[in-house]
Amino acid sequence: MKTINLYRLLLLLLIITFVGACKNDETESLNFYNDSYEVPIHGTRYIGIKSGSGDYSIQVKNTGIFSASEEYGWSNSAGMILISGLLTGEGTLTVIDNVTKETRNLKIKVTHNYEVFRVSTFENSHPVLSKTPFLFLINNKARDVYFVDKSGQQTITDNGLRVQGKGTYTFTVENGKTYLTLIYATDNNKQLTNNAAIAPAPHKIQITKNSEYVLHRLDENLSLNWETPAGSYPIDQQFLAMKMEEVDTGYKIDGSLEYVEIPQDILN
Repeated sequence: MKTINLYRLLLLLLIITFVGACKNDETESLNFYNDSYEVPIHGTRYIGIKSGSGDYSIQVKNTGIFSASEEYGWSNSAGMILISGLLTGEGTLTVIDNVTKETRNLKIKVTHNYEVFRVSTFENSHPVLSKTPFLFLINNKARDVYFVDKSGQQTITDNGLRVQGKGTYTFTVENGKTYLTLIYATDNNKQLTNNAAIAPAPHKIQITKNSEYVLHRLDENLSLNWETPAGSYPIDQQFLAMKMEEVDTGYKIDGSLEYVEIPQDILN
């Protein structure tokens, strides 16, 4: 009888071990699409996990730089992680798969925040903005602006945006009218150029139509010190569209503020 019971016990342990091994085999290794990610200060971004068990522990080194949390309820069974930028700089995010016991370290860089104005290309004849319809206005001391098009191939990890040129910008209010001045270099054909021998020139653009929410968002995200009213804006008043007109040429420029990520490794 003791021999039979011992045999049954050994058989049960063997079955448990086999089932456990099969379960571990079914769990894919912990992997991410990239080894490094960027997030703007005071902004957020979601990091998709390529594969993993869905059960993780998260550790943040340099906790003053960014925070991170696991997000649930997504269609991605491997899971998502939410990153929030707190202070410009770099830190490390460590993700541990609690099932496979694997660990992955991700480099997280918190950049200056920015605002994105997407120009409508419909009936837009502006020689520069019709070809580079994404303007990334950076909230840094230099007031950099990047002229971006969508000439790259869009993939699961790449939005296809490519920087084609760089300049600077200023916002001014004159006699109750708001102006955006873009300072960039153009060649003899009025095309954007990166030729350092050509001096950048100002291109003054009047904002002719916008919502109060647009001004508030620009004020907040670009630190313009306009002292726009704080507090919540009703959903039906949160219009992001803007209409503009270049002062010297009369070019009409329509577009809207967007939520788009700048290509990685552009910002310091």
